[in-house]
Amino acid sequence: MTTQQVTDADFQATLDAADRPVLLDVWAPWCGPCKMVGPAVERLAAKQPGRFQIAMANMEAFEQLAAKLDIKTTPTLVLFKDGQEVARRSGAMMESQIAQWLNQHL
Repeated sequence: MTTQQVTDADFQATLDAADRPVLLDVWAPWCGPCKMVGPAVERLAAKQPGRFQIAMANMEAFEQLAAKLDIKTTPTLVLFKDGQEVARRSGAMMESQIAQWLNQHL
């Protein structure tokens, strides 16, 4: 499983170097639902290694790109394929809901 912490400065390089879809998880330390979604995403990635890589972005260190990507709430999951956004989901989700959403778009 590949999980990488990203910031405004290195997110584009992460997308450019990706050899598989990138799931961006935008979270905040004060966000309760984020503490549920992040670990659920990591468990899903561990169950299917190589299917996608995770980029974790603390909203407080991701402000410019969050604005550019029009991310207004946490948690927000954004799926990128070949550097392009293909799907987005915001709010608290159970692991099964995230899995279903990923299955629709991967």
